[in-house]
This record gives sequence, C-alpha cells and structure tokens, in this order.
Amino acid sequence: MDVSPPHLPQALLADFIREGHFARHLRRMRGIYGEQRKVLVNCLQREFGERLELHGAPAGLHLTVTLAKGGRDRSLSLRAAQQNLWLWPLSPAYSGPAPRQGFILGFGGTRTAEIPSAVRRMREILAAEARR
Repeated sequence: MDVSPPHLPQALLADFIREGHFARHLRRMRGIYGEQRKVLVNCLQREFGERLELHGAPAGLHLTVTLAKGGRDRSLSLRAAQQNLWLWPLSPAYSGPAPRQGFILGFGGTRTAEIPSAVRRMREILAAEARR
C-alpha cells in the first residue's frame, strides 16, 4: 500500500526497452518458440496421425488438440499427471452443453529435445486408457 510508483524498476525497464534489449529478446524467443511448436506439431502428427485434431494459429505458447470420440480429457490428465506429464484438459474451457474433449498443450517451458519423448508418453497414456 504505497502512494508512489516504483520509480527505479520503471526507469530500468524503460532503459531496457529503449536500448533494444527487449526487441532482441522477443526476436530470439520467437525463433525458439517457433521451433518448439514445429517440433510439437510434427511429433503429434507422427505419433497420432488423425486420432488427434490440432487447432489454433501458428503463434503463442500453447497448442490445442481435440480427442476422438470417447476420450475423457479430465481423467486422462489425472493419469498423465501421475506420470509427471502435464496435460491441461480442454473441456473445462467450454461453456456450452457439449464440451469438446482434448488438451491445451503448453510448450514454452519445455526444452525442444524433450518434446518427442513427452508426445510418446502422451500416446502411451491415451492408448492405455483406450484399452480399459
């Protein structure tokens, strides 16, 4: 509860932006995140084929996928979490009567080299659930 703004952090941020550091950071991260997204999309297509439908524009740090009929994203997310794989269920994001089942996959905090094994683990979890 302070009446004055944080002058020093604001001045430092202004210098950071003015000197071009922020623009360089954005360019660098765009390349990294673009590569991560490309690897994720390629791995999903290779491991799942048409069993998953990919959605969204080629931007941002998340990719949305929907499951074939019968998949239950919440129970699959719980099962995946037990194996330290974090799949955010898509269905709670729907407000209509028939929510789509799927996942919101974040990739910004994952190393590019880790994506293929994470997608294989996801396929194994979904396959094990389908056999139940």
